[in-house]
Amino acid sequence: MWIVDSVCAYNWPCNCVNTKRQKVLYCCYFEDTALWRRLAQKNEKSVIEEAVSEVLEKGQSINRTALALNISRAYLAKIVKKVKTSGDSSYEHCPNIGNRRIFTTEQENMLADYLKTASKMCHGLTRHQAKKLGFDYAVANDICPPKWKEVETATDDWLKGFMSRHKDLTMRKPESTSLPRATSFNKANVSTFFEKLNTVLQRYKFPPHRIFNADETGCSTVTNPPKVIAERGSIQIGQLTSAERGTLVTTLFFINAAGGFFPPVFVFPRVNYKDIMLNNGPPGALGLAQVSGWMTEDCFVKVLEHFVIHVRPAKENPALILMDNHTSHVHLRVVEFARQNSIIIVTFPPHCSHKLQPLDITVYGPFKTRCRTAMNEWMLTNPDKTVTIYQIGQFVKEAYLSAFSPHNITAGFLKTGIYPLNSNIFSEEAFLSSYVTDRLDPQSNDGLNLYKESMERNTSIFYKIA
Repeated sequence: MWIVDSVCAYNWPCNCVNTKRQKVLYCCYFEDTALWRRLAQKNEKSVIEEAVSEVLEKGQSINRTALALNISRAYLAKIVKKVKTSGDSSYEHCPNIGNRRIFTTEQENMLADYLKTASKMCHGLTRHQAKKLGFDYAVANDICPPKWKEVETATDDWLKGFMSRHKDLTMRKPESTSLPRATSFNKANVSTFFEKLNTVLQRYKFPPHRIFNADETGCSTVTNPPKVIAERGSIQIGQLTSAERGTLVTTLFFINAAGGFFPPVFVFPRVNYKDIMLNNGPPGALGLAQVSGWMTEDCFVKVLEHFVIHVRPAKENPALILMDNHTSHVHLRVVEFARQNSIIIVTFPPHCSHKLQPLDITVYGPFKTRCRTAMNEWMLTNPDKTVTIYQIGQFVKEAYLSAFSPHNITAGFLKTGIYPLNSNIFSEEAFLSSYVTDRLDPQSNDGLNLYKESMERNTSIFYKIA
């Protein structure tokens, strides 16, 4: 029955039954049981802290305080005793929920390890999948609560508590990773690359300023707008852009292991190149034109000519270029030109540039951020104009002078293990994404033993949970 105009012990805006000396309060205002339980726990914590303060600081008796605040006298006495024993007046009430947990600490740690391993393999679990996994795990261990059996999944409250107990887990939006990229970055490909790189470095003895990395990136006339300050509660916020779809300009950069760089190369989507396309652009930059705006073998030969002008490679002093194996980079004309001009080319394994290319690791991230900022500021100061390919050079100039710092460049070579050379820069966990497609020679005993060791080390959690 409901008592009209009664006062709620937790000051909720409702009419409810308030039974004295009862820790549980049945409230008529909240139909959502989970919401009611969370609010009750929150209020319980504040009430306990208030009760401890009344007893220790104001000298009230435990019985009278417990009766006035509708809490357990024995529990309040226990908390007061803990505070007196420890001497810590800042004691914070934390309810003991160990006896209400579904899984033991060891079982929860196994679940957490499984979730982290699956994420490293690029097969991370969503909230729904994680709750389903918890349900299956509870059923397998014969500890499934009746409520879980009704809906055939774990509850949101369990997942929230599980995440709060494992601070090393969090919800993240993953980066899209294609299957070729995930499977090609494996230990065999990476080991082969470092073996070839070591052979080249031992043969030519390149100093750091003669070890270069080259790579293209796209600069569009339309980019994602940054976050802006707006009125709270607004449903939709707009930000001005030049058009619905942008025009792509390919930009190629060179950096070396000593932290240096020289002017970039632009490929504009035009039939003929005009100097006006690089107005206010980086000094000394090379401009090229190609109908699609993409790099081709003809354009890349001109890129190498630009490289020769700035680096001056010679037979007695060659230069090394590390780059991906795109068809425009390994065309016969490109190879012949490199051979004639003492340029040594080493290519990365297919679909591995996201891990092995210094430009991708530490440079292009801050470069793209600063480029977007420069474009947004230009749009604010020129609200009646649209961004075209003729402004791209200006944005790149503002961005690359700050993003291409010696610190960022040298950090890229260090993190990829290229300079100083470190073939063991990547741990076993870095290759987990290729686990599902790895195949070793069954006739090789060494390969079979390595495979078994890898299985036991990296995927033991799978067997334990199953």
